[in-house]
Amino acid sequence: MKKLIISVMTFLLLATIFTVNAFALESQGIVKADVLNVRSQPQIADNIVGTLYNGQTVDILGLEGEWYKINFNSIPSYVHGDYIVLKSVLASRDGNDAVNRSRAGDEVVEFAKKFIGTPYVYGGSSPSGFDCSGFVYYVYKNFGVTLNRVANDQRLNGYVVEKADLRPGDIVLFSRTLDGYITHVGIYVGDNQFIHSPQTGETVEIVSMSSGYYGYGYVGARRIFN
Repeated sequence: MKKLIISVMTFLLLATIFTVNAFALESQGIVKADVLNVRSQPQIADNIVGTLYNGQTVDILGLEGEWYKINFNSIPSYVHGDYIVLKSVLASRDGNDAVNRSRAGDEVVEFAKKFIGTPYVYGGSSPSGFDCSGFVYYVYKNFGVTLNRVANDQRLNGYVVEKADLRPGDIVLFSRTLDGYITHVGIYVGDNQFIHSPQTGETVEIVSMSSGYYGYGYVGARRIFN
């Protein structure tokens, strides 16, 4: 009996050491919620100290129950684990599912191309006419993904991807305002081009991301199939 107790205690000690080491190695996660409250304590109460947004990276200090302890503005704080994906998990997905995700993005682009020549219609989200966000919304709806409806809200869908890492199917975002409010959106097709529904009097087209306003108005991109 004594040997059994010692064995159990040894196992628990090793498990604890392994967990601590795992989090010492795993230092970052990505927010997977539109808006995530940051709290001073690992509990739901009136202790909100700030907010994080979809796609933001957080530095993880440890795990307490269902809560991640993070570094928030140089202050140890907490976010619920349901809304954080560890970067190592994403890296694993990248390694195992890269081909499938690449294929999904290509399928999104091929479907979007079917609507080249469709007229721009303000507020439109059907093949009879699209506005910019309505076009993106309709294309992704065909693949079972419901995005936010307007351009500025679509910046909250998916997660952030750098311009150098763009791949077909990513949503590309543009702004005409100094505050970065998203005024236009399209779908990246590759080779520095994207497909979009531009404006009144024009039709769905593929255009260079370096042309005119799209070159200097580019704000960022979101990846939907991660």
